[in-house]
Amino acid sequence: MSPSAPAPDDAVREAAQQGFDPDAPTQMLSYHSALSKQVTPARVEDPKGEMSWNARYRILRKLGSGAQGVVYLALREGVDGYSTKVAIKLYARDKSVSESAHVTEMQRIAHQGQKISEIQQDNLVNIRDFVALGDTRVMVMEWIDGLDLRDLLSLELYRASEARIANEEWDRLNDVLVTPGEDHCILRPAAAVDILRGCLAGLSSLHHHEIIHSDLKPSNIMIKRTGTKKLIDMDSSCDRQVNLRAEVRGTPYYMAPELIKERDVRYRSDIASLGYVLIEMLTGKLLFKKCKTLDQLLEKKLRLPKELPVLAKSVPRYENLDLRLDLLELCSKMIAIEPTERFPDAEAADLGKLGAASFHRQLVKHDLSAEYSRDLGWWIDLVHPFEEE
Repeated sequence: MSPSAPAPDDAVREAAQQGFDPDAPTQMLSYHSALSKQVTPARVEDPKGEMSWNARYRILRKLGSGAQGVVYLALREGVDGYSTKVAIKLYARDKSVSESAHVTEMQRIAHQGQKISEIQQDNLVNIRDFVALGDTRVMVMEWIDGLDLRDLLSLELYRASEARIANEEWDRLNDVLVTPGEDHCILRPAAAVDILRGCLAGLSSLHHHEIIHSDLKPSNIMIKRTGTKKLIDMDSSCDRQVNLRAEVRGTPYYMAPELIKERDVRYRSDIASLGYVLIEMLTGKLLFKKCKTLDQLLEKKLRLPKELPVLAKSVPRYENLDLRLDLLELCSKMIAIEPTERFPDAEAADLGKLGAASFHRQLVKHDLSAEYSRDLGWWIDLVHPFEEE
């Protein structure tokens, strides 16, 4: 700790009194561990009892915000020159919500965060801590170096990138991965299914632990520079065994029809949400952009399965092989109106009959498979060069 830095307890009191300033890029957050006492171990190699130490985070920049809080990129500072980048989410209390309701919600998020942190699956964000900074709750997570799917597919990023990418690389990008669409970029079918399978792998691990994500959408799907896909923002997640009919959470735009009707949340609801994302990746169209009310949104989702054959005409085809029928069957089974007609869970959506893996096998059979994780990482490096903080 530098001599000029405030003592951790002072920093907590100051934050509680004055509030956190999101515009201060170098603000330091400090807190003491919640442990009640500090015990020095008798031997370093065999510690006994409780240990506590100060944690310090230097805010670098804002990463994003949502309904419940703001996410920042921060530097976790240790000793002897050690530091590492993390993402921290500060949960702001909605003034329209009572204190007791806010406390209950934070306890729910803490419970879900603990369960997810124990899964340790490569396609899920790693949750590292959930602590208090005064009255503000803070979730500490791994920092994911990459772009979310919404930003990656944006036409603005696509067009801005053309001027600074060499012609040869630009031609390869359009040939292998992406072309401009009506509302955002269109992914080549194999690349879209590769992203889908990464999401299904993470979602399968959640479903295996009886957790429903409940808020799957492009902005909650991160693609790392390595090409790895990561599901993020677990604040809306819930336990399967809990009846959440009166507590539906998530983004209505990508919500399954039964959730708009305020029925029970289930694994199949997650499958429908990913199905909508898949169709948008394949067509370059925002499916529900004209819907202004929940009734209009529900009506459109009930019509969508019958509209798939028309939408499929927007999907790129391979020169000597038309796999659009396979994609149509996959999408149809993911977004079926009746939950019982969908894949029962993420594993079935990937590995079951008509699942994503069966489409991939068709690519392999016809020598059309590629290292799409590597290509996606290459794409991110092209359009989003690494910047030193």
